[in-house]
Amino acid sequence: MGRIQRRWFVGFVAVVVFLAAVVAGMPMKGQAAGVVWPAPPHLTTPSAVLMDAATGQILYEKGADDKRYPASMTKMMTLYLTFEAIHDGKAHLDDIVPISQNAYNTGGSEVYLDPREKFTLKDMITFVAVHSANDAAVAIAEYVGGSVGQFVKRMNEKAQELGLTHTHFVNPDGLHDPNHYTTARDMAVLARDLITKYPEVLDYTKIHDMWIRNHTFDVSATNNLLGKYPGMDGLKTGFTDQAGYCLTATAQQGGVRLISVIMKDPDDQSRQKDTTALLDYGFKNFTPLPLLKPGDPLDVKAEVPDGVIESLSVTTQVPLAPLVPEGTKADALVRTVEWTPGLKAPVAQGQQVGTVSYRLGDQQLLQLPLYALEKDDKAGFIRMMFRGLIHFVTGAVESVFKRL
Repeated sequence: MGRIQRRWFVGFVAVVVFLAAVVAGMPMKGQAAGVVWPAPPHLTTPSAVLMDAATGQILYEKGADDKRYPASMTKMMTLYLTFEAIHDGKAHLDDIVPISQNAYNTGGSEVYLDPREKFTLKDMITFVAVHSANDAAVAIAEYVGGSVGQFVKRMNEKAQELGLTHTHFVNPDGLHDPNHYTTARDMAVLARDLITKYPEVLDYTKIHDMWIRNHTFDVSATNNLLGKYPGMDGLKTGFTDQAGYCLTATAQQGGVRLISVIMKDPDDQSRQKDTTALLDYGFKNFTPLPLLKPGDPLDVKAEVPDGVIESLSVTTQVPLAPLVPEGTKADALVRTVEWTPGLKAPVAQGQQVGTVSYRLGDQQLLQLPLYALEKDDKAGFIRMMFRGLIHFVTGAVESVFKRL
């Protein structure tokens, strides 16, 4: 190799090395280039969850699946079944709820219901949501469920329906029982379902205090962050010696609603401090990244080989807008779409046909179900025969061109 050739060769190698270094330093599509995940808050509580109410995305978790006692956070399920009965027309807000001796003798946090008094179901809901009244919870359970036992059975059935796989209820009020347990994650899921399906519950849980019995009894909120933390309008406190101080809270700021769960804190001050730190962490560090509106088609389709429509448009039922650190771009996310194995026609409109998930670096953001935007009937024999012929010819032509 001559001197000039060697110079050209060395120059060529230098350029290649330079370009390789540049490419190696460039962010690849899907990498979280320059994005730093916010440092988590320091919490006293051993179990906590922070969730985006819109999508169910978990922003923070600590001991989220550890077995805990929910105490009066149990009443979120009591309220859920109450609003369900109202929406189904099985109960009405102006119904007078009988006060049994059983309700009268419940004990714990109460509004001291007397069997001779007459209160409406709306009153009882208020007593439960604001003052965490155990006697009102029992009265509701007997009225809506027919008996406490039947109501508790329905509580556990609903827990299974909602996917609360680590939860078991024994009563509607949350008084301690070793077989009455849950997890922080399950409480977050329950809270999200409750405020999503029955948002009117927040009209009750945001009440700071009210007077009853001719202005002689103050029904005051057990949630001491109401009126203190911006945007807070719920949701449910809890305390027993065994459960410690618990709080499922929710607040909305700038169009974003978050749900926080704190379990087994040592005192109310710690409960308030941890809840504040957790919500601040979410509101101050994350912002929605809109990717898809509910009902809009995703840019991929579900393949239904035996359907009239072979490629089926799909969508989500909630906004596809993960919460991400400020400055995150859409191309920094890694998307994974998984289809229901062996998907076959007929497919009903609104049927779940798969899932879509997003990651940012090592952080799992969210996973949402994908639903068919239209129905797809099963294709007939003649259609399938011609389809098979077309696929065969197309494949043969493509094979020929590949060899050319």
